[in-house]
Amino acid sequence: MSVVHVSEAELHAKLEKCIAGERLLIEHEGNRFSARIQHVGLMGVKVIPESEIKNSHKTPGDVEGVTVPYDEILELEVKGVVYSRLPE
Repeated sequence: MSVVHVSEAELHAKLEKCIAGERLLIEHEGNRFSARIQHVGLMGVKVIPESEIKNSHKTPGDVEGVTVPYDEILELEVKGVVYSRLPE
């Protein structure tokens, strides 16, 4: 797996092209966690934390996601390439 460092603008441009299921690394309220994209929107990305997916006993599609702002997304993984946001 390779890591490519990108600016926040480049990361957002890549996110706009994503489909459901891509992996993200998020920092929200001081906590870091990985999540899967459920939907990319104008104000942020609706995600399902991987811990909720692994612990779910519901039928597929029944896990409710949460929307996180774009500035809380640190990494995006697409086809074995990790796009990591450069520190500001």
